[in-house]
Amino acid sequence: TGWLWRMVTRLAEGDADIAEIDLLWDVTKQIEGHTICALGDAAAWPVQGLIRHFRDELERRIVARKSGGDRAAA
Repeated sequence: TGWLWRMVTRLAEGDADIAEIDLLWDVTKQIEGHTICALGDAAAWPVQGLIRHFRDELERRIVARKSGGDRAAA
């Protein structure tokens, strides 16, 4: 879950690559339903929701950060 948190933070700040959105999605799908502890699902679902509902915003932040524009995304 520490890794998930760090990845989500980087995505929210735009300090990531667009391909990492798919990587994060794939990792959460591997966690969901594959752990004995329900906390695995509890960690994966909010990240999936973020990607599902705000993927466009995440991608815009990444592009803006890489192009040096939109300091509000930082």
